[in-house]
Amino acid sequence: MWFGTQYGLNRFDGYSFKVFMPEPGKPSSLSGLFISALFKDRDGTLWVGCEQFLNRFERTTETFSKYPIPSVININQDSAGVLWLATPTGLYGLDPQTKQILHYSHNANDPSSLGSNDVQFSGQDKGGRFWVATSVGLDQFDRVKGKVALHIPLHEPSSGFSFYEDRFGVFWISHLSPNALAVFDRGTNTLTHFSFDKRNPPTKELTGISAMLEDQGGNLWFATHGAGLLKFDRDHQRFIRYRNNPLDAESLPQNNVESLFADREGNIWAGLGRMGIARLSEKPLPFKRFQHLDAPDNAGQPFVGAIYQDHEGFLWIGTPAALNRIERKSGRVTYYRRTPGPAATTDVISIREDRAGNLWVGTYGHGLLRFNRHTGEFKSYQHDPANPYSLSSDIVMRLIVDHDGTLWAAGSDGLDRFDEATQRFTTYRLNPEGSPFFLELVEDQERTLWLGTKSSGLYRFEPATGKLSIYEHSANRQGTLSDNRVNSVYFDRAGLMWVGTQNGLNQFNKSNGDFTVYSRSQGLPANAVGGILEDDRGNLWMGTNNGVARFNPQSKKFQRFSTPEGMPGPDLTGWSAAFKSATGEMFFGGFSGATAFFPDKVTDDSYTPPIVLTDFQLSANPIEIGDRSPLQKSISYTNELVLNHDQNIVSLTFAALGYSNPATNRYRYKLENLQQDWIEVGSDRRQVTYTTLPAGSYTFRAQGATGRGSWSVPGVTLHIQILPPWWATWWFRTICTAGAALALWMLYLSRLRQATAEVQARLGERLVERERIARELHDTLLQGFSGLALRFQAVLKQIPDQGPARQMMENALDSLDEVLLEGRNRVRDLRDETMPGHGLSQLLLACGEELAHNDKSIVFTLAVVGTAQPLNPVVRDETYRIGRELLTNAFQHSDAAKIESEITYDRVSLCLRVRDDGCGMDQTILDNGRPGHWGLAGVRERAHNIGSRLNIWSKPGSGTEVELIIPAKIAYQVSPEKSRRRWIKRTRSKDGQRA
Repeated sequence: MWFGTQYGLNRFDGYSFKVFMPEPGKPSSLSGLFISALFKDRDGTLWVGCEQFLNRFERTTETFSKYPIPSVININQDSAGVLWLATPTGLYGLDPQTKQILHYSHNANDPSSLGSNDVQFSGQDKGGRFWVATSVGLDQFDRVKGKVALHIPLHEPSSGFSFYEDRFGVFWISHLSPNALAVFDRGTNTLTHFSFDKRNPPTKELTGISAMLEDQGGNLWFATHGAGLLKFDRDHQRFIRYRNNPLDAESLPQNNVESLFADREGNIWAGLGRMGIARLSEKPLPFKRFQHLDAPDNAGQPFVGAIYQDHEGFLWIGTPAALNRIERKSGRVTYYRRTPGPAATTDVISIREDRAGNLWVGTYGHGLLRFNRHTGEFKSYQHDPANPYSLSSDIVMRLIVDHDGTLWAAGSDGLDRFDEATQRFTTYRLNPEGSPFFLELVEDQERTLWLGTKSSGLYRFEPATGKLSIYEHSANRQGTLSDNRVNSVYFDRAGLMWVGTQNGLNQFNKSNGDFTVYSRSQGLPANAVGGILEDDRGNLWMGTNNGVARFNPQSKKFQRFSTPEGMPGPDLTGWSAAFKSATGEMFFGGFSGATAFFPDKVTDDSYTPPIVLTDFQLSANPIEIGDRSPLQKSISYTNELVLNHDQNIVSLTFAALGYSNPATNRYRYKLENLQQDWIEVGSDRRQVTYTTLPAGSYTFRAQGATGRGSWSVPGVTLHIQILPPWWATWWFRTICTAGAALALWMLYLSRLRQATAEVQARLGERLVERERIARELHDTLLQGFSGLALRFQAVLKQIPDQGPARQMMENALDSLDEVLLEGRNRVRDLRDETMPGHGLSQLLLACGEELAHNDKSIVFTLAVVGTAQPLNPVVRDETYRIGRELLTNAFQHSDAAKIESEITYDRVSLCLRVRDDGCGMDQTILDNGRPGHWGLAGVRERAHNIGSRLNIWSKPGSGTEVELIIPAKIAYQVSPEKSRRRWIKRTRSKDGQRA
């Protein structure tokens, strides 16, 4: 809601005001302090009239745009969307879309011009005619021609001249002068005046009408100067006045009313000038309070100790000062004191009517009183220590009339039964150790008496037998009474007993003697429970020290009602005063006074208020809207917030825009990604603060409701993103990951180069060692074998041709020749002369074909993938020997029909594969080799020595595949220049592909 004052523009959310006023150095602020006009157009835009400019409020940025139209006192909008502005310097028309401004003024030489420049009001009627009210009359204005078509003069100049066409088409005219209200007949151009005062001469209290309003029900309201607020009763053609009453705090604060407004809930708001604003609700509050008890001039809310309605319909309310009788229809209060004089106290705490119609009154300290309705006098029964048949105590807390019509009184020192015939009391002192202080007394259907005590629990007494049972609270056992102070006992229609204590509501289980306790944790508004009553729907109502509670025994739900619903105050415990009349009306009394209501009329509110965010703070500091602010527009219109990592202490304030009883509005909220469940709070906890929120995405949701209404679904939603610090961003982590990966890659390359160098060095050393061994073998062993061969040849010549020794010698020489040949081959292998001019593929092909020639049932193939590269001599020799061993094993042991070999050259590695489709090998042979055979172990050793990886896949019946992988840097023999040219070529190729 918006309020224009002489001190700025005020925005109200039901709880607090935000004031907009001119700010030096800020061109987008309000142009002036004194607000002379407010208007919301059909698009929802707010227009504000000030001294020098017309201001347009930008809701999202909370800034103002200015139009050079001074001193606007009234704003209206026609069917074409044009704004019409009444000013002391004429009539202005403003097109909000084009921002075009037209000015119309009085011209003494032009009779079709406005009657005066002092334009006070303007507007369009339902027939499309446009009217302008000036200080000298009413003009019908042609907006197309800019001329006055009809002029209706006033008899005398007037201020505050305005008009209003109601829903029935009645055209009302008002102004700030006597005879201020009239109806204009536009057919006959005649005026019919209304009088507010039938007295002759009329009173001078009314000096004029300042505002008119039609509410949702079609009622007309008139704000006056001096006569308060008037409502027009159409049916009886009369005015109902709302005026200030100094004795009634809820009356209109003053009789001068400047402005009127009706909100969407039907509340009427009155602007009172110097006394602020007042809200009038025609919807009656469900709870009525009783005022002016004890004395006509007592405007306070006294303590109420007892409430009772007699058979004649009179309501009796006991207070410390007097016994009050209230006539319900007239509201007239008659008070009776125990003794004459204003200083005398009566201290009424219980009231009961017997079958004869006598009214009995229990007091605190003055005994038992019988009230004579005809004389207004009391007969007193008091305790007499010398008379055993007198009242047991002068403190009479409770009175009942039992099934037999007998009067019982429970007090501070016993239980008394009154005999009407003898006028004597029989006292029952139920505890031999000392009678407890009784607070409650009721009789059940079995004629058993139940007595609540001040500190001794609950007593069950059978007068016929004298049997007594006591129920007390025990901290060591569950199912006991929740507290030993028992304020009230009540039996519902089902016969269940409910006990109100100082620490919760108790339900008694007759079968086992246990109690079920309901306290604040189950929804009870407060733990101190006073009087208890049951309505026609089976709901329990009880007074507490935090309002009246309604309890549904089926759903186990509590609802709280307090001062916003009309109660005199929150504490209705006291002496647990409660009464239900024959018509179903309930009464509760206590420390805060007394209230009356019909439970069926206490209904849930059908209005669901919209909810908005009203404030946003970071680290408890309000955040202004701005380009460098996280708040780019008003928090009420913000859907998403992006905050830095150090802006993680976030406070949000919200408000449900329900103005009937803002204090009873309920709220619930949650921050998704942090909170799973709704957190429900009252109107006093509308601000929520989240501290040290970690980086991430969150969604804040809030919903509002009236005290007994439904939630505003879906409510308000705000997405909040808290950015991580730069060292926790994805790009920084990516850079760190890439840097770590690069460092690991460089470390790997360095280690690879180191390993390659080590392998190359070992290979070089092996090559030198092999050449040394070859020389040693050639110079020693082979030369020695050659010498032996020559000597064997000489010996052979000495042996006869046909002798057996010659044949043996020839065989020995043949074996020696084979040894020499094999030795020369091994020396040649050691000197890298085994494969001069031949590549790896040629050698393996020759080996395979030779083996295949010996076993023609096996098909052998060899494939080369990629371009053959010059190989390191040692690697080439070792690879060949590995390949030869693998082929030999395959031909000899696999029983294969097909053996394949494949050599792959690529940039990463040299790969040799040998596969067959033979019988395969089991895992034991793969792990340990064949017994007595060392070929597989030798292959693994050779592979390890040249820095390669050997993989073997085999399964019985599925063949065998062996793969040898040698890193390129170990396998290939590449010159530095060639390597550099290859790298440049590869880089250019990649650039070409990207282009």
